[in-house]
Amino acid sequence: MLGLGFVAPFVLAGLVALPVLWWLLRAIPPSPRAQLFPGVRLLLGLEDPEREAERTPWWLLLLRIVAIAAVIIGFAQPILNPSERLVGSGDGPVLVLMDAGWASAPDWEDRLAAASAAIDEAGREGRSVILWRAAEEREAPPPQMTPAAARAALGGSQPLPLRPNRLSVLTLLDDPAFVAPGETVWLHDGVVHAGEDADETAALAERLMDFGPLHMVGPAETARAVLPPRLEDGRLTTTVLRAGGAGDVGPKSETVVAIAAVQGEDGSVSGERRIAVAEASFEAGENRADATFDLPAELMGSVARLTLADDPSPGGTAIADGAVRRVRVAVVDPASEGDVIRLTSPRHYLTEALSPTAEVRQATLVAAIESEPAAIFLADQGEIAPEQQEALTAWLEEGGLLVRFAGPRLAGAIAANALAGNAAADDRLLPVRLRRGGRTLGGALAWGDPRTLGPFAPEGPFRRLERPEEVEVRTQVLAEPSPDLADRVWATLDDGTPLVTADERGDGNLVLFHVSADAEWSSLPISRLFVDMLRELLTLAPGRGSSVPEADELFGTLWRLERTLARDGTLLPVPANRDPVAGERLGEELMARGGEIDGVPPAAPGSLMPGLYARADGGPRAAGAAESLVVNLHGPNDSLGAFPPPPSGAVVDRLGGAESLKLAAPLLLAAVLLAAIDALATLWLSGRLPRLRRVPAAATGALALAIGLLSAVSGGHGMAQERSPTSTRDVSTAAETTLGYVVTGVPSIDRVSERALIGLGGALTARTAVEPGQPVGVDPERDELGLVSVLYMPLTRDTLPTDVALERLERYLAGGGLLLIDTKSGAAGIGGAAAQELRQVARSLNLPPLAPVDEDHVLTRTFYLLTTFPGRWRGGRVWAEAPPEGREAVEDNGLPQFDRVDDNVSPVVVGSADWASAWAVDERGRPMFSVGRPGDRQREMAIRFGVNLVLYALTGNYKSDQVHAPAVLERLGQ
Repeated sequence: MLGLGFVAPFVLAGLVALPVLWWLLRAIPPSPRAQLFPGVRLLLGLEDPEREAERTPWWLLLLRIVAIAAVIIGFAQPILNPSERLVGSGDGPVLVLMDAGWASAPDWEDRLAAASAAIDEAGREGRSVILWRAAEEREAPPPQMTPAAARAALGGSQPLPLRPNRLSVLTLLDDPAFVAPGETVWLHDGVVHAGEDADETAALAERLMDFGPLHMVGPAETARAVLPPRLEDGRLTTTVLRAGGAGDVGPKSETVVAIAAVQGEDGSVSGERRIAVAEASFEAGENRADATFDLPAELMGSVARLTLADDPSPGGTAIADGAVRRVRVAVVDPASEGDVIRLTSPRHYLTEALSPTAEVRQATLVAAIESEPAAIFLADQGEIAPEQQEALTAWLEEGGLLVRFAGPRLAGAIAANALAGNAAADDRLLPVRLRRGGRTLGGALAWGDPRTLGPFAPEGPFRRLERPEEVEVRTQVLAEPSPDLADRVWATLDDGTPLVTADERGDGNLVLFHVSADAEWSSLPISRLFVDMLRELLTLAPGRGSSVPEADELFGTLWRLERTLARDGTLLPVPANRDPVAGERLGEELMARGGEIDGVPPAAPGSLMPGLYARADGGPRAAGAAESLVVNLHGPNDSLGAFPPPPSGAVVDRLGGAESLKLAAPLLLAAVLLAAIDALATLWLSGRLPRLRRVPAAATGALALAIGLLSAVSGGHGMAQERSPTSTRDVSTAAETTLGYVVTGVPSIDRVSERALIGLGGALTARTAVEPGQPVGVDPERDELGLVSVLYMPLTRDTLPTDVALERLERYLAGGGLLLIDTKSGAAGIGGAAAQELRQVARSLNLPPLAPVDEDHVLTRTFYLLTTFPGRWRGGRVWAEAPPEGREAVEDNGLPQFDRVDDNVSPVVVGSADWASAWAVDERGRPMFSVGRPGDRQREMAIRFGVNLVLYALTGNYKSDQVHAPAVLERLGQ
C-alpha cells in the first residue's frame, strides 16, 4: 500500500488561498464598460496588433492554479511511502534492542539501516542510546552511550550464528545497573526459537512497555531453518522448518542445496560446489517439510553441508557429519559365489543388515581387494591363499576394516591346521588364535543350553547398544586363552566366552564374530542387534565417524572450534588462538540441541558456536571414539514457533517496505514548466504569437503537455511511462559500449544485476581496452535492445518474461545481440529449480541447439585462458550454440577445425553459476556476497569469465582464427 507524508505539512495551509486566487485571477483584466462614441466608426476596418481578452479563459486559470498548488505542495516536501519515525520526542535514553541471531541474517542490511535510523533520530532529539544485541552472552546490561558511539559500535557488526537469549535480556532488565530507557525500538526476528517459551517473549515485550513507548520492527518474512541431515532408506533427508506466523501458513516450497567439499591435492578443503538440489514443500498449515536427496555413495560421502538456496543463514544450514555418509563395503561369501543369492545365505543377512547405512557390493575376495572398499565383510572364509593374504593385509594396514564371521569352513580350516601342526597359519588375518573344534550348545550331546549375551566391552564400539534377552548362541568357535585376550574382546556371552574379538593392524581394524553370519549357529543375524552392531562397526571404516559421544568420552576432554558458520551459512576457519571448550560444556550444548548423550542432563541453549570441533588434548581414545564433532545450530527434534502478538499500545512495523521517494523536486520542476506554458499562452492570447492563431487547440495541447509532464515527473516509480523513440538515455547508450540487464521487477534481483554489471565494467576498464559506460536496466517490452552489447537475464520462477518480451528478445538475438541467461541455481546441467522455465524460454526464443562449452571453445581463450566458469557456485556447465551437425573437431585433411559456428558468435550463453553475485560490488567497490572460501580464486575466475564473455561478444571468434592461423595460411598456399 502506498503512503504519502510531508516534511513541512504546515505549508499546505497555503492551499486554502487557492479559491481567492481563482477569484482574483478571474477578475484580471477587468471587464470593459460599453460606451457609445461616434468617432469609432472611423476606426472600422483597422486591426490592432495587440489584443486584450475580455475575461481570462478558464483553462488558463486552471493552469495557473495548478502551478501555484504545485509550488505550495512542493515546499511542503511530500514523500511517497514515508518511513515511520522509530523514535519519538520523549525523555530518557532510547533502547535499541536487536535480536542479532541467526534468523536476523537474511535481512541484516535492512536491520542495520533501521537501527541506524533509530540512533540518528535519537541524536536529533538529544537523547542517549542503549544498544543491546540479544544474541550476545552478557553478565551485565549494556551501558548507555552517545549516538556517535552507538553508530560506531553498530558499524560493521554481523549477526551471530546463535539464538537470541531473550530470557537473559528479561532477567537483566531488573539489574540495578540497568538505566531505564524512555523508549524502546525492538528489531526482532519474528521467531520463537527452539528451547524458548513464547510466554517469555511476550513477557519481555510487556516489560519493555513498562519503560515507555515500544516500537516493534519485525521481518517481512521469517527465516527458515534446516535440521541436521539423516539417512532414511539409503537417502539423505533433512527437514526444513518455518515459524508459521501470520502470512506464513500457506503452501510453499523451499529449495535445499547439497554442498560438497572440494579436496585439494594435499587433502585439504580447497572450495565447495553444488552437487544436488531438492525441494521441501510445505502443506497449508504445516511448519515442517522434508527434502530428500537420492545420491550415490561417492557423492553422499562428499556432502559437507545442506543449505537453503534462497536467503541462506546459519540456522538455514546444517553441517553433515560422518553418521550420514554411506561408505562402500564389499560382502564376500565363498559359499554363494556364482549362485543366485539365497534368503538363508550369510550374504543375504549381511546385505540386508548393511544396506541402510552403506553401499553394498557382492564380490569375490580378489575383486573386493582390487576395488579397495572402506570395509570388507568376509563370511565363513576358510584357508586364504598366500597372495590374497598379502594383498588383504596391506589393504588392512592402510586403514581398512575387515570383519570376519565364523562358520563350518573356518572351523574346518582351524582343525586342519591343528592336525597338520600348523596352528598359526591363518593368525595374520584373525584377531585372536582359535581353538580346534569350537563348541555346540542346546543339542542332545551338547555341552549345555544355548547361551545368551553378556556385557559389551566398555571401551568397544558396542558400548551404547542394549542387549536383547532373546538372542541365543548355539554354536561358536572358541579363542585360545592368552594374556592379552581380554583387551581384544568387544562382546561376550553370559558365561564370559568371547563373542566378538578385534585387533588393530596398522591403521586398520580386524574384527571376528565367533558365530556365523546366518541363522545356523545363533539367532543374532535375525535380530535388530545385528544391524546395530554392523552400523557401529562402520564408524571405524575410513570416512565415517561417530557423531553421538558418551558422557565419559567428553569428561575431562578439551575441544577446539576449527570452522564455524558465517552469516550466509558458509563454513569459515576460526583463529587458532580461540580458547578450547571443555567436554562437559560441549555435552550440555549437544543435549540442548537435540542430542541424546548418556549421563548428560538436558540444558538450555547457551552461546556455544556451531561448527566443526576437534580434540584439543592428547587424552586416551576408546575404540571408535570421536576425534571430531559437528555441532549444528538445531537438533533433530527442534521446531520454530510463531511470534506472540504484540502488547496493546505497541507500534508494529515491518522491514523491507516500499522505498521512500521525495516528490518536492519533481513538483517544483512541474511548476516551472507550467509557468513557462502560461507565459506562452498569455503571449498567444495577446496576439504576440501570430503563427499560433491558426492552431485553435494550441493552448489546449500545451495544457495537456504540461499535465503529462507533471504526471511523468511526480509519478516516480509508481507508473510505467513509454520512452520516446530516441530518449536521452538511448543516445548515451549508443555512444559507448554498454552492458545491460533485464529488469525483472523484483528489487533485490534487479539491484544485484545492476551492481554486478558495475563490478564487471570496472574490471573491464582496469584490465582491457574496453571501457563500458554505466549499465542500464532494460524492459524488453518497451526499451530498445539493439543498443546493448551484452544483455544479462536472471531467470527464476518469479522472473519469467512475458510473451511480448520474449518476442522482442528473439529479434534482439537475430540482430546480433548476446544474451547471458543465468538460472542462479548452481545445477550441474540445464536443470535445477528453473529447468522447466528455461525450456519454455528456449522454445519461445527459438534458440539453436546448445552444447556444453568445452576446452576448444573460443570462450576459453578470448582474453584469459580458462577451463572452468564459476560464479557464486562452481561445478556447473556453461552452454552455447552447438557446432553444425556432422562437424568434427578435426577435418579430413588432419587440420583442426577453427570455425566452430560459422564465424558467428553464439547468440545465447546459458549457465547456472549465479555470476551476478560473484561480480556484484557495493558503492565502495567491495564485494557484496561471499564467494568460495576466503583466499581462494573462485571470484577471480568468475570475473575472468565475465571479461571473456564481453570480449567474445565484441570481437567474435577472432581468437579461434588466430590460433589456427598456420592452418589458414597452408590452405591459401602461402
